[in-house]
Amino acid sequence: MPESTSRRSVLAAMAAMTVAAAGGSVTVAAPADAAPDAPLPLPLPALRIPRTDMGVEQQPDSAIEWLQDAKLGMFIHWGVYSGPAKGEWWMHSAPITPADYRKYVTDATDEQFTADAYDPTAWARLAKDFGARYVTLTTRHHDGFALWPLNHPNSWNSGQAPLGRDFVGEYVAAVRAAGLKVGLYYSPIDWRYPGYYDVRGTHCAPNPWNYTTDPAHKENARVMKTEVYQSVKELVTRYGPIDDLWWDGGWLAEQGSDADAAFFWEPGRYRDPANEWPVDAAYGETDGDGRPLGLMGMVRKHQPGIVATSRSGWTGDYASDEGPSVPSGAIRTGLVEKVFTVDGTWGYNSGATVMSYGTAMDILVNCWVRNMTAMVNVGPDRHGTVSDAQAGLLRRIGTFMASCGRSVYGTRGGPWHPVDGQYGFTCKDDTFYVHLLPGYSGTSFTIPPLGDARIVRAFDVRTGAALAYSAGGDGRVTINGIDRTAHAEDSVVGVTLDRSVQPADIAAGRTATADSEESSKGNTAARAVDGSTSTRWCANDGGTGHWLKVDLGSPRSLTGTRIAWELDGVNYRYSIEGSVDNRRWNTLADDTATTSTSQVQVALFRSRARYVRVTVTGLPSGAWASIRTFEVYDRPFSTDLGS
Repeated sequence: MPESTSRRSVLAAMAAMTVAAAGGSVTVAAPADAAPDAPLPLPLPALRIPRTDMGVEQQPDSAIEWLQDAKLGMFIHWGVYSGPAKGEWWMHSAPITPADYRKYVTDATDEQFTADAYDPTAWARLAKDFGARYVTLTTRHHDGFALWPLNHPNSWNSGQAPLGRDFVGEYVAAVRAAGLKVGLYYSPIDWRYPGYYDVRGTHCAPNPWNYTTDPAHKENARVMKTEVYQSVKELVTRYGPIDDLWWDGGWLAEQGSDADAAFFWEPGRYRDPANEWPVDAAYGETDGDGRPLGLMGMVRKHQPGIVATSRSGWTGDYASDEGPSVPSGAIRTGLVEKVFTVDGTWGYNSGATVMSYGTAMDILVNCWVRNMTAMVNVGPDRHGTVSDAQAGLLRRIGTFMASCGRSVYGTRGGPWHPVDGQYGFTCKDDTFYVHLLPGYSGTSFTIPPLGDARIVRAFDVRTGAALAYSAGGDGRVTINGIDRTAHAEDSVVGVTLDRSVQPADIAAGRTATADSEESSKGNTAARAVDGSTSTRWCANDGGTGHWLKVDLGSPRSLTGTRIAWELDGVNYRYSIEGSVDNRRWNTLADDTATTSTSQVQVALFRSRARYVRVTVTGLPSGAWASIRTFEVYDRPFSTDLGS
């Protein structure tokens, strides 16, 4: 951790400049009443601002909050590949022709996918034992086998003989009954179609089955695309509310990125009627005006609250981090989900060795302290049974979650950045948690400066026992007597403060007014203080001089503001003023000459006011005065999550 620094020296250095931090321009005015050696303040959480891509806007924070709070999910890779038990890419890596691969379903061998022990209730019970808050099932992987009776003439699915089952329907019912969030994985890739490697029929990409260039492949690719549209339409209309759609494999011919293939799949809001690979009306969907919907347009039409990954080619509501690497570095901004499997493959592999508990915990804890959620994969066998080794690992993690889950569920990473291999933090309300990793030695820990907060209690999270602590002359507090042996993989210490860990926005929910509002579109002043970055206040014309004002209810001692403008990369020039009586105004921050184009702008100052007003003094051509969120603070705060 850094050496103690004089609060006044820091403020004096900051007062003379505008610096970039937390994605925004930070304009600082030195408070006149700062104590000479006041401790460095606690940092604010980063803002997540939904972006629009291909006509589809990312879900607001309110829609993704459940996933941010869940912190732990269970992934299930299960399908025909569970029969040969050599992993989910076996058809590709062997390689096996589509005709021969079908025999894993039809032929009675010791590699037949029988699903005779399929019991999704037992899967849901394992997820609960694990401590998961959501579950995601592979409804169709790259081999093209659908785990439900898919109504498409070229489909290969579980409704056909000899299985005759709707595995997805049974799964959704069981997971929902267990009180868990329901996720469906779907892959547009389908190795059964030569057109997947040759969408124009003019240049076939290398592939394991030696498909070669053929003009007929263009129509083959189009049929494949229609099956994808029919599949997705059924998944989002047959099974009630679905919480998470886990796209996988938007790329074409296993080349380039998912976004590179958007011209083919059309994953955004609308399809182009002139697209080279049209989707028949029977398989596609339209909006109320008859416009053909793209994949996410169709999904949002039927599941408006669903969250989705980025792997369709659309940007996604959250990012994915795949594989067993241990997260390192800073706290992640936005929402990132780590996904990893407990053995070497995602689908069942009879020869795989399940990872150790210590390895799994190292990945998980390093996710949580970086504000990531994690989804851990198991691969049931051809009968539908999760192996004892996989289940045993998950249940051991569940034991930790039962005793220390309060330091994980519903928390956010921080308030300080973690230190790789040593420790990290999570926080919620008035309590933060110190997660000590095996690389940290010793039974005491000195926490970073707490700003204006004071410790009420320090405790061992696993046992609830109080821990002794002592204050140093530099404003830091050292916690002593920490048990590092009972759970060396993550020794968790809780610290409760006399106020919230992170300063709260005191403008949220207050009365806001403006001189001009784009009321016809609902972009009123109240939208700037509703706590959401997906809504906004906008003036009713493109002129300058428009202002937004918030009434805090009574005079408050203020420490600064944070503004999220409508657009990134735009030079909004402005001033911030404060007033006690709504008549006489004092300038709190002057950014009338700023050249910053950052979407988030932070101003630090010290003043007393009941009313705070931001006036837009300058705009580039084509931009309007428009603010997504206007935050006001009455506690010292920082935008730097220092360790």
